[in-house]
Amino acid sequence: MNKRHGFTMLGIISDTHDNLTAVDDALEIFKKEGVKLIIHLGDIISPFTLRKFQGFQLQGIFGNNDGDKVLLQTIAGDMGFRIEDGPLELEIQGKKFLLVHGYGSVERTKKLVESFVNSGNYDFVLYGHTHQIDVRRVGHTLVLNPGEACGYLTGKRSLALLDVESSSARIITF
Repeated sequence: MNKRHGFTMLGIISDTHDNLTAVDDALEIFKKEGVKLIIHLGDIISPFTLRKFQGFQLQGIFGNNDGDKVLLQTIAGDMGFRIEDGPLELEIQGKKFLLVHGYGSVERTKKLVESFVNSGNYDFVLYGHTHQIDVRRVGHTLVLNPGEACGYLTGKRSLALLDVESSSARIITF
């Protein structure tokens, strides 16, 4: 464990779309797995959904369906969270992360993600928006889309656990 940050496992979630039952279930999984820091890859939607994440640390980006960004950002700040427009670069445990929600179609989003991945500038490129699970390695970069937590498009709710030290991810459907 990196003592400076205190994180061994990150919780990665995207596209919660105000499905409060799914958020509650996801947070129970994160608690069980010992997650302290959650990365949200966009489409939280409403402040009442964001408040559910209390008790965790949260960093994330806005999605294309997030409505009142000013209010979401204000509440995030009050809770000690960080939410910004993406793409957002982070450094966690000495590793470089890029967070992207997505832009336009699934194909356009994937093309954009591939550009970031192929740059070789990041250890982790995390994205959402497509509601499709994607876990793969390109060179030294781990590409990760946890799918959709809401389950609205695919009928399958999913999230990811990311071990930064081993650069490995596990998808959990729930």
